[in-house]
Amino acid sequence: MVQTNTKTRIGTMRDYFESEKQLQFPQFLTMISLDSDEAAQLELAKEFLHQSNSDLDKRLALEYFDINQCYHELQYFIEVNKESMNPLNQSLAILYQFMLDLKNGTPVHEIRTQSKSVSVQHPELRCLKYFLYIEIDKKVYNYERIGYYLNKIQKYLRHLDNPLFITFFQIRMKNLLFHYYWKRNELILARKNAYEALQMPHHVKLKARLHLDLALSYIYEDFESSVYHIEEAKYIANCLDDQDTLEYIDSHTYPFICAHFGRVEGVSTKDPIERAHLEIARGNCELAIGMLEQLDMITPFTQYYLGLATKKQHFFIYSYQYFMEKRSDHFFARLPLKASEGLGI
Repeated sequence: MVQTNTKTRIGTMRDYFESEKQLQFPQFLTMISLDSDEAAQLELAKEFLHQSNSDLDKRLALEYFDINQCYHELQYFIEVNKESMNPLNQSLAILYQFMLDLKNGTPVHEIRTQSKSVSVQHPELRCLKYFLYIEIDKKVYNYERIGYYLNKIQKYLRHLDNPLFITFFQIRMKNLLFHYYWKRNELILARKNAYEALQMPHHVKLKARLHLDLALSYIYEDFESSVYHIEEAKYIANCLDDQDTLEYIDSHTYPFICAHFGRVEGVSTKDPIERAHLEIARGNCELAIGMLEQLDMITPFTQYYLGLATKKQHFFIYSYQYFMEKRSDHFFARLPLKASEGLGI
């Protein structure tokens, strides 16, 4: 959780860069963590990295901004590293560009083909290429090989010579393990990895998203646990002034959970799918059916909602098969299964 103290007693960046012994990024992060909260650390780190001339710092900036979902800064340092005279910096920049392109919608087959041309003799590169393969598989909802790739990464982690790189990659691994076990519906192992990730430093923005996923992991248990993690995510997002995450909470996560538990008084959303979900929870099934039938998209959630509204089994069957066969998602596949059982059909 972000600490409540939002002020920092650290001096200006000029003090660091004019000192006789210039700090590198790992030492800088250690120093500011003593006197500033996680939100302030992120802003100070941005300023420090923009002024550093160290090749190592420029490489660390790539992973730091990626795990913090600061994609504008990530793109900037991709360009910086592409221009570096250091071949390792150049190769890392190429792999991070693939990661960013994947997030921005470049077709999976293009990234998969292009990534094969990158030589990965250095352990940093080997680890990152396996992380890229994981992201490619996640993009097409293939969670089965995550464990295989993470075992490969673990083997190369011990060969990394910078402890901060190891920490950053371990953060990424914990988050991936959470999603891997979550989608397999192995919630004890999923939450173990999530809570361990939340205790690790240097990825405050990602912690908000992790809390939102943890909120969803409690939908078969209790409303209060889900809302607790939503509030944690909102607190972090407010500290960071992260409007994207706040909008996602208000339009998707919170209304979904409220509708699921039937706690819909005063709840609204701009998301048309979740708006229909809320109407179903209010008993306005005909209105919800009309809203869902007007949508161009068909997802396992829209079919599940149509099953709830119409009480017709074929919608639940379609939703269940879609979750299981196209998304390898054992967790959310429980939604149509439980609804079908609950309706006695």
